[in-house]
Amino acid sequence: ERKSLRGVGGGDKQLLLYCRVGIGFHLQILLNGSVGGVHQPNEYCEFIIISNIQRGVVGILGVKSGLYLCMNAEGQAYETFSDECLLRENLEENHYTTYSSLSHPGLYVALTRKGRLRNGRRAKPHQACSHFLPRRSHF
Repeated sequence: ERKSLRGVGGGDKQLLLYCRVGIGFHLQILLNGSVGGVHQPNEYCEFIIISNIQRGVVGILGVKSGLYLCMNAEGQAYETFSDECLLRENLEENHYTTYSSLSHPGLYVALTRKGRLRNGRRAKPHQACSHFLPRRSHF
């Protein structure tokens, strides 16, 4: 049986995650598990933010891909849920949100200036590469 967080008591939100790095990207998870960013949002950019796990902790699930955003040492997407899929959500002073690994403290979800997934060890909470703005989905 596939382990999942979906439907664990409601409170899930369907959103796009806009990253302000470079000229701006929307985070996406493709069917093959690759994570990156695109300028124009598409169906792979739509996420369900599962927010009822514990205070300040979320799960991020790609709607179209069915894959969770998880962090190991590099930051990868997984099809099945594990503890590495728990992300600490923090609202920064500039009103952007950062997502860091609960299992691997100090690793942040981030994109490069070219829209590629950045190594989580090289991203810090004060850098634009790790700043995301949750936006309403229009799909």
